Amino acid sequence: MKQYKAVAGPKNINVAKGDTQSAFNMFADIINREAKGGWEYHSMETITVTEKPGCLQQAVPLNYYMLIFVKEV
Repeated sequence: MKQYKAVAGPKNINVAKGDTQSAFNMFADIINREAKGGWEYHSMETITVTEKPGCLQQAVPLNYYMLIFVKEV
């Protein structure tokens, strides 16, 4: 049987001009960290979350990146 795990990816990454590799490294760091625990990277999914707003406020949908990992149990 397989077990799946969803881990939130970095959000709103700011890098210096021409340094996109540092953004890629953030994702690689998460993947490598999970691999140490026996998790294998499976895919990345985008989910949209809309939280209930307070009084007189408009709901604002936010996109999140979820890294999906899998391992045999």
